Amino acid sequence: MTLNDQDFRRDKRVAFTTRAALDPVSGASGPIKDASTIDLSESGARVRLSGRIEPGQIVELYLSKRPEPCRVVWTAPYEATQELVAGLEFICPLPDPRRRQTPPSSKFEPIN
Repeated sequence: MTLNDQDFRRDKRVAFTTRAALDPVSGASGPIKDASTIDLSESGARVRLSGRIEPGQIVELYLSKRPEPCRVVWTAPYEATQELVAGLEFICPLPDPRRRQTPPSSKFEPIN
C-alpha cells in the first residue's frame, strides 16, 4: 500500500498560484518581492521565490495587504531555475472558507 504526499498532511492543499511578497522578520535582508504561491492550506503555503530564507526563520507572507506571519519549515532548490521553493507554516492558521461561521443569534431570549 502506497501513501501519497497528501496522506501525511494535516490539512488539504489547494493549488493557488498568485504573486506574493515575503518579508523576513529578522536579518539584514529586505523584502523579497519576486515570489509566488504554489499551493495553500489552512496551516501553510508552498512558495517559489528569488531570494534566501532559512528553515526556522520567521517571515511575513503578503497574500493581501495584511501580512501572515509564517515559520519557514523547509527549503529546496527549484529545478531548472535559480529560484528556491519553501514550505511555510502559518503561525496563526487561516480559517477554512468552506466552514460557515455561525452568525450570532439575533433572537432575544429573556433570562428567568
